[in-house]
Amino acid sequence: MQAVGRQRPLGITIISIILWIIGVVSLLVVILGFIGVAAFVHNSALGAAATVGLIIGALIAIAEIILGWGLWTLKAWAFWATVIVEAIRVIDALYSWLVAHNSLGAVIVSLIIGLAILIYLFADRNVRAAFRT
Repeated sequence: MQAVGRQRPLGITIISIILWIIGVVSLLVVILGFIGVAAFVHNSALGAAATVGLIIGALIAIAEIILGWGLWTLKAWAFWATVIVEAIRVIDALYSWLVAHNSLGAVIVSLIIGLAILIYLFADRNVRAAFRT
């Protein structure tokens, strides 16, 4: 529940919804991944590596959903946790582009989302004020 006198900025509402959508879609992808591993991977080493990756993906998806809730409810920890997660998103996108040579479209989307969230969190004083307890 929000404290009296604090209003959630519109941008935080939008970021919360984006994080929830990313988290839910990621969980669906993880579920499909587990189905694929169970159905098509017969190599134990490959299956184990895929399972570890899917478990990490599930944890990240759950973290995104929790961050969305924390931002929605203006929890102070959620501000800084979101900063850390989005900084990691930007670094990962740059790594994916420069080292792993992943799809440029996916890299651009990740960079735009991460940078836009970081810029918004730090550029607007009202956002930081909303998270002060």
